[in-house]
Amino acid sequence: MELKCEDCGKKLNVDYARGMGVCSDQWCAAEYPVMVNDADTNASAVHGEHAQSGAVDDEGKAGTKMNPFGDTKDWSGKRLDAKARRKFRALAWQDRNSQRESDPMCRQLKATIREMFGKDVAFATRLLAEATARKLTPDQEAVRKTLSTSDQKRLACPKTSICRKKKGVKGSGDKQNLEIMALAIASLSAQWFNTVAINEVALREKYGISKEQLINAKKTISNHFKARVSMGWAMPPQSIRLVAKRADALDCAIENIVDAFNQRLADGDLDNAMNIFWNVLSELKEPSVDGPVANVPINMVAACVFYGALKQLGLHRGNLNRLAGAVALSGAGVKSRLEHFRNMVEAGALPGAEALFSSSDDGAEESSAADEEAAED
Repeated sequence: MELKCEDCGKKLNVDYARGMGVCSDQWCAAEYPVMVNDADTNASAVHGEHAQSGAVDDEGKAGTKMNPFGDTKDWSGKRLDAKARRKFRALAWQDRNSQRESDPMCRQLKATIREMFGKDVAFATRLLAEATARKLTPDQEAVRKTLSTSDQKRLACPKTSICRKKKGVKGSGDKQNLEIMALAIASLSAQWFNTVAINEVALREKYGISKEQLINAKKTISNHFKARVSMGWAMPPQSIRLVAKRADALDCAIENIVDAFNQRLADGDLDNAMNIFWNVLSELKEPSVDGPVANVPINMVAACVFYGALKQLGLHRGNLNRLAGAVALSGAGVKSRLEHFRNMVEAGALPGAEALFSSSDDGAEESSAADEEAAED
């Protein structure tokens, strides 16, 4: 049967590989989807009662494939009459009502992860996303009810808990709740499944997510998934290379530090501070899992070393809290840890950090975190 363009009436040239019909008029060139039931399209394998294959939804949705508003054309592109359209509209609504998703937020969460982090991260985190937004099976729920109160709480659906927290902990709406869970899942996945590193500070700022919201979501999802693993309902996370994880976290910390001081310091001062920073990190064998400060979070190490570099250059006044905020720490915490490093250097336990404490008048320049905050104001 010859197919014609609906706009100009010219013949359609059928591209079997693309499944498209293209108008033969070069000035029109309209395209229409075409399903041709012949050997060129291997239609015997995908159509009819003897079909051997079909489209696969990698997210596992069983939902309807029919148009609930009714198709206007048949498989060959011929327009349906009003009676046929009414018939197929009724069939489509019956199909839709019999195949509704039990947890539609699960699909929305996966779509949000794909939008925020890309399809690769979305695919790698699909099991964690399903554990977050999909209820337990009826058999699993029956077992959950026989457990202790604490275990029942841990095995409750995380998305329900996250979305029903008090104002300020939950998101401002469904969209932000999805973004909070997506960021928490991507962050946990980077720790557990060795996916791409996540810069939490920059992403929280981009999507307007508070630190408290993210911490609550990560804790809820983490506890739930660990409970599933303990019950044998989920596979345990694979072990990851700690060195790579620490290196990725260091990259994020350095990016945030440079962003925080790029406009605050002159180019020459920032370059000098970074030279001292990298030299000391090399002496400390960072990033490493067997270095002298391997038990200290790498963002804390980076903050202490950079603040020490600023002190060596006389640029530390008024910059403590700005530096600490860039790596999601407190100014008092950074100062306390740096003092601990000084004690280790004096005891001979941390020779790699000697360059941070070589100034003779260093002690006279000490100030409290409150003084630093006042200086920033």
